[in-house]
Amino acid sequence: MFSKYANFIVVIIISALLAVALFLTGLQTWLVFTIIMLFTFILTMGYPFYIIYRSRSLKLIDRYLANHQNKPIFSYAYALAHGTDKEIHDSLNKILKSYPQAEVQDVYNANLLVFQKDWRRLIETSKKMTTTFYRDYYAGIGYTMSNNKEKSSESLSKVRTPWMVHSLKAIIALKQGQKDAFQTEAALATRNAVGMQRYVVHYMLKRMAEGVFSTEEV
Repeated sequence: MFSKYANFIVVIIISALLAVALFLTGLQTWLVFTIIMLFTFILTMGYPFYIIYRSRSLKLIDRYLANHQNKPIFSYAYALAHGTDKEIHDSLNKILKSYPQAEVQDVYNANLLVFQKDWRRLIETSKKMTTTFYRDYYAGIGYTMSNNKEKSSESLSKVRTPWMVHSLKAIIALKQGQKDAFQTEAALATRNAVGMQRYVVHYMLKRMAEGVFSTEEV
């Protein structure tokens, strides 16, 4: 909380100093005002947009999420890296209650089923997904969890997005006990994602290695 207020104060101070500098150059008031408004917008809106959608720095994303955990999706992402299993489940349930959009429901319900180790429902859910972009990816995870190598390979062959391909390959390698292959594919999955997706896939795979496949499936 303090960090958010500190950032706000820094923006005000920088904007004030910039305004003084612009006035000293002799610019008209309306032009100074326009420049300050544009500068403030870039700092307050453009920078968060960059972090969420374009940043490749896990540390930078982590700091941003730590200060915005009041938003359910950010809370879930942060819980992946720092929370307990219960906190992950609770944050996913909160997302499902807060956002009715079809894509959000598809993705986060699937993620919840992954962490619940419920591969049967995950496979069935993937077939009903309204957003086909994720269908084969989550089906592949479900089939991998159920040890159906033929179906998981079939799903993998249909996935086209690079980070999804490497993520699913990492999960398959993890299930088969191929630790080196898992580490390689997990690193490639992270490398091919940006913004919050990079953060989520990195820590989701790390969580899977630590627990999702460590017990018998339901």
